[in-house]
Amino acid sequence: MDIEVKFASPVELARLEAFQELIHDRYPMKSNRAKWQGRVEVQEERVAQEVSRGAQGFMFRSPDGIKVVQVRQDGFTFNWLKRYESWEALRDEAQSQWERYRGTFQPRAVSRLGLRYVNRIELPLPIPDFSEYIKTIPEIAPGIPQGLIGLFMRLEIPDEARNLVGIITETIEMPVAESKRLPFIFDIDIISGGTFEPSSLSVWETFEQMREYKNEIFFASVTEKAKELFR
Repeated sequence: MDIEVKFASPVELARLEAFQELIHDRYPMKSNRAKWQGRVEVQEERVAQEVSRGAQGFMFRSPDGIKVVQVRQDGFTFNWLKRYESWEALRDEAQSQWERYRGTFQPRAVSRLGLRYVNRIELPLPIPDFSEYIKTIPEIAPGIPQGLIGLFMRLEIPDEARNLVGIITETIEMPVAESKRLPFIFDIDIISGGTFEPSSLSVWETFEQMREYKNEIFFASVTEKAKELFR
């Protein structure tokens, strides 16, 4: 869960780092979060490149490394890595840590919300037809070889009724040789670009709508045969 914010004046990195004092018992491990910027300029026969790296915030991890609180100069992120427990657990922990972030740094406004699920589905090999498992896939024209050794697809699908955008990214990883399975990555990122007052309940009401849209995309895109892989 990601919440981008705007401040009246930039938050100093030292203050972001000190945030860990509030959550140290549950998030004792710390690492820096860096921001990279690059620029390429072409002038006649000369190409100029410039790359810069700067600190942007900090990541605080739980002892098992599964949960991560990110505090940045432009927002807050909460990650729950494998094994994901439930929406309610994710939402409640994210909201608790967000309230600490909001109360400590007093952002002026929330400018963007993001909810992202990265699903790794191990499909059994051989796969004669991806559509046996996944409905939202690229279609290869008849008359050319139908096999795939690589895949990358990105779709952006607006939900105008809820003022959301769903970004679907699909790819495949190298097969897991010993298990004869093909890891299929089904990445769903829901974005809300509305502006919110930081303490407003509408932030969390919108996250509920975003989760609904995520579920609609996921369950409409996988077959019953794919769902059996999760049981």
